[in-house]
Amino acid sequence: MRYAALTDMTARYGERELIQLTDPDNLAIDVARVELKLDDAQAVVDASVGRVYRLPLRGCARPATAPGAEVTYEVPPQLKRIACDLARYYLYDEAAPEEEIYRRFKAAKAELEAIATGDAVLACPWGGSAGELVGADSQSGAEVHFRFSPRQITDISVEDYR
Repeated sequence: MRYAALTDMTARYGERELIQLTDPDNLAIDVARVELKLDDAQAVVDASVGRVYRLPLRGCARPATAPGAEVTYEVPPQLKRIACDLARYYLYDEAAPEEEIYRRFKAAKAELEAIATGDAVLACPWGGSAGELVGADSQSGAEVHFRFSPRQITDISVEDYR
């Protein structure tokens, strides 16, 4: 599931800004460049979200609108916004980003960290969960076993700490 697309970027930031960021001649949006930055943003989002939700993310179940129609799955709105904010920041490459762009980038990173640590969750507008929570380990679902060696604390071993 792709979290954001060129159409999402255009709707949020406008065609003019994307043209200025991607085409030195200011003629048209360089779609390949925008897609590359969206891929970069996707990787950052997956790195954080994957700590809590099993990847690939299923998405939010949108209820069927007609009898017999299938349920469709959509990107959680907050992930779409986060991916767009990250990709926009990445499009600036060498240019110094405006204060608003940098602020949104930092807010997106903070929100991802909150999701990764469990302080925030992915919200679905129609209820339910955006994906399966990771159980025992991050991707395989297998149990994780730890083996610890016993340590001996003696007067000699702590002598250097006195």
